[in-house]
Amino acid sequence: MIQLHESQHGDSTLVALSGKLDASTTPTTEARLLELVREGNKFVAIDFSGVTYLASSGLRMLLVITRQITALEGKLVLCNLDQTMKDTLAVTGFLPYFCLAGTSDEALKVLAE
Repeated sequence: MIQLHESQHGDSTLVALSGKLDASTTPTTEARLLELVREGNKFVAIDFSGVTYLASSGLRMLLVITRQITALEGKLVLCNLDQTMKDTLAVTGFLPYFCLAGTSDEALKVLAE
């Protein structure tokens, strides 16, 4: 099970995830994030501080969301990733595709630039 908490900060949307991002939770998470983008939210930060597991399906979802936001000339920032998640992004070669921030405040600052 994964929970999403959404909050608006000016033109930016912060989505805090909590739980496991795996094959069973990724489809609904992806659907909600894509819905946010379709609603016009093109500056999005995803907070991983509550994520306890990131599966390959979650990585794929992040690529899909990044493509959608980039197509709208928006920006996606991932924040509060633990070292294991950062290592996973690096080992898979996905790290260059994402903007990372240490905290949600830093992510919102990056989006406001």
